[in-house]
Amino acid sequence: MDPVKIVIFLVVFAILLLIGRMLASSSEVHAAQLPRPAADARESSAPEDSPQEALTGAEINFPIQVAPVTRLGDGRYNRPNVLNYYFAKIDLARGPDDPSSFCDEFYIKFQDPASEHIWTDDYTVATPTGLQRVMSSEKFDSLYLAGNVVLVSRWDLRLILQTVMEETMKLYTSAEPDSGKKIAFPEASKVTKWGRTDSGG
Repeated sequence: MDPVKIVIFLVVFAILLLIGRMLASSSEVHAAQLPRPAADARESSAPEDSPQEALTGAEINFPIQVAPVTRLGDGRYNRPNVLNYYFAKIDLARGPDDPSSFCDEFYIKFQDPASEHIWTDDYTVATPTGLQRVMSSEKFDSLYLAGNVVLVSRWDLRLILQTVMEETMKLYTSAEPDSGKKIAFPEASKVTKWGRTDSGG
């Protein structure tokens, strides 16, 4: 074979091989070049370390059985409607970090079935060790609690709600009617917080 033809053949072959490799590399997509999936809106709008918003009672099922709202013979009702309930800090679903040691404010929103008046009661809900931890951290020598206080041995949302609802229904049905006047509804009275008595008077 003519040496010139051999050289031309090899050059053309090399050019074709080079073109093939260039086409293959242009169509190759590396993992780093792939589009990333869209981040969840909640993750993109808040830092990773930001706490999740605590759930309220309006977002979950009422965990206890209570008597249906019923009109009594004297025209009053056996209980108010429960519109919502929540803790100041504790998430209703997750509960406290330590179920045996916590102290938090609990709020429950009621509505009178007759007048549709709405009010919110609040309670201090705690375990004995939770109160002790508050006293230690605040350096209280004594603790005075006034108002609505619920003490439990450990976290139990059903028990807390049961205690609150039983007391509410007891007070609600025992209230004396005011000769046709509107029932005097309780206001959202804050529990007197922490009273301190310094030692060494």
